[in-house]
Amino acid sequence: MAMNSLIEYAVESSICLALLWIFHEIALKEDTRHRRNRFYLLFSMVFSAIVPLLNIRINGAHNFFPEGGLVSFMLPEVVISPSGSAGQYESYPALLREIYLAGLLFTTGAIVFRTAGLARLFLTGKRDGKVTVFDSADQACFSALGHIFISSSITHDRAERMINHEMKHVRLGHHTDLVIVAAISVLQWFNPVVYLMRRSLQAVHEYEADSECITGGEDLLSYQELLIASVFRSRIPIFSNTFSKYSLLKNRITMMTKKKTGGAASLKMILALPLAFALVFMFSCKGNADSSKSEPVAEKAAETPQEVFTVVENMPVFMNDTTNAELFKWISANFEYPAEAKEKGIQGRVLVQFVIDEKGNVTSPEVVEGADPLLDEAALALFAKLPQWSPGSQRGVPVKVAMTIPITFKLQ
Repeated sequence: MAMNSLIEYAVESSICLALLWIFHEIALKEDTRHRRNRFYLLFSMVFSAIVPLLNIRINGAHNFFPEGGLVSFMLPEVVISPSGSAGQYESYPALLREIYLAGLLFTTGAIVFRTAGLARLFLTGKRDGKVTVFDSADQACFSALGHIFISSSITHDRAERMINHEMKHVRLGHHTDLVIVAAISVLQWFNPVVYLMRRSLQAVHEYEADSECITGGEDLLSYQELLIASVFRSRIPIFSNTFSKYSLLKNRITMMTKKKTGGAASLKMILALPLAFALVFMFSCKGNADSSKSEPVAEKAAETPQEVFTVVENMPVFMNDTTNAELFKWISANFEYPAEAKEKGIQGRVLVQFVIDEKGNVTSPEVVEGADPLLDEAALALFAKLPQWSPGSQRGVPVKVAMTIPITFKLQ
């Protein structure tokens, strides 16, 4: 998946996830139907990951984001002054791609680093089946990746009860849930809802494990006393559930003593269906190729209907120059600052989108973000004269590709 498409996918998926998480916090959070809530949270993550990948064509439908995509392929910005091209600068999408990639690499590195810490505990500790005992003054007990890790400083009687709790996490497969969250957090590292979703899911895990322990014979009061006594602050791997976590203490104790939610409460899940359908319509349903374009593109599509891409395997190239230097040289040589705009002191930024067709011709130039009619008209007139390009191709087949270029008119 090309970087632009990956960013667009991550943003759309983030919006889906945020709306579904908000529904959970409003309608489901206080219920004691822990397994149902866990299913909803997991479904929300998987659903949000899949919906932006779907491509459902519906007559009359309009894309949720503008034509050309959320982060369509944008060329570096060119600055025009009365004396000619004053230079070129990287546009914000290019900077956005760099920031996104840096965040993705940092998040991946953090997960690898913490996973390495788990591996070190596993290799250096004393193992007994799924339980690994490690040396530490902190009385830590947590489960991660299907294994239980416990500090040797915990007394035997307490250790047995803590391990029993963590074994519930392992048996219920909670570690798989956290791996899914970690994978999503890599793609959506910028999305605060991912971390809120992880927190909500870990809370449900603890409620579920607590319920299993109490149902299995743990005395409620004694169990709560053990939980309170075991609360401490420590850094734990992101793949883990821990027996005692300060931020969840009050909620866990409250949930243990709460009256069981009736089965009728599950009917609230039905309310999530309209939201799910709305998200599918917003992010998966696209207008047909001949109905979702602007008027110039629609006229062209009527003659030879074909999808217009924003990112392809081989992007169009101007005069065989992948650095765009020749393009800016041509703009500098063929553009004159509008005399009337110069006299009136008008300057600003114009965003022009155009399509390079299968033969490399520049078609359908249009202003998608204008500054002033004088500057807009000058920009369109310039692109109407733009020479032929080497066309873009997808899987070896020439295709139409939409491109965007910011032009800043600047008086010096």
